[in-house]
Amino acid sequence: MDFHPDTERRDLIAEAFSRPLDALLPLARLHRTDAEEPWDALAELGIFGIAADPEIGGVGLGPAEEALLAMELGRRLAGPQVLATLMAVHCADDDARARIVTGEARVAPAILSDRRLCVVDGVGAEWLIVRRDGEAALVAASTLSEPNPLDDDHWTAALTTHVPPHDDMPWASEAATRRVRLIEAAALCGIAACASEMAVAYAGLREQFGHPIGAFQAVKHHCANMAMAAMAARDATTFAAIAIEQHRADAAFQVEAALLLAIDAALGNARRNVQVHGGIGFSEEADPHLVVKRAHLLVEAAGGADAAAERVARAAPPMLREA
Repeated sequence: MDFHPDTERRDLIAEAFSRPLDALLPLARLHRTDAEEPWDALAELGIFGIAADPEIGGVGLGPAEEALLAMELGRRLAGPQVLATLMAVHCADDDARARIVTGEARVAPAILSDRRLCVVDGVGAEWLIVRRDGEAALVAASTLSEPNPLDDDHWTAALTTHVPPHDDMPWASEAATRRVRLIEAAALCGIAACASEMAVAYAGLREQFGHPIGAFQAVKHHCANMAMAAMAARDATTFAAIAIEQHRADAAFQVEAALLLAIDAALGNARRNVQVHGGIGFSEEADPHLVVKRAHLLVEAAGGADAAAERVARAAPPMLREA
């Protein structure tokens, strides 16, 4: 039984994507008020078409490689549009997919609640990937009857009350939604890893009483717990990707379980990262608050931890439900 992508696959992602992403998406970019993701460069890397058919400009790789890429994007706190565009490939029709894969059409995440739509990072987006309780639907932004102008601030939401009823939304198939949730789980794994690495680096740099704070047991425990949480979420997510690839009967359960673990790891590690940094962790000039914001945004788009737990219970194999 395979639990992880093999070494060749991991090396492929490292060579083709990880190293270029280090240069394209440094965390320092998020402290600039005019920061924008290098869209054209990301599209040229093949980010948005990693799992799409090569006939339409995609790379043609599978769910395992896509999950590894999403982890790398999460680790670098990639913008909401980047992740939403990656997800939208699985929800789009052929015409829209071809334009999304090449980066020509951008997609923004939108959260639907009580006929109110919260659009995040929507500037320049042609499509919205609408989320509600974990479901996903791809909707053209122009079809909204009275959209409000989208604010230039990436963290500002635009609300509109005129959206189609739930039953009229073009909700994606179970298979497509499963891939969306796998990407969310993988991105959250990356965020958890980012928080863990950030805390460890600071614990080795900051000194107190003549020693790095990482030498003190309480800080060591935090860092160890963060590393374990990130590792557990990563392992569950890579196994879920393999389960989809191998068409396992429990693939839906594995994806939902991985998402729940990744939610817990991302939120928990983001919180502990602030604690390890101490007072500076709350300040705007430090990086920890960026991790907290990204984690909460992605968890909210995924429907939240409670909804994820309910889906895990529904998708669990009979022997687990009986237990």
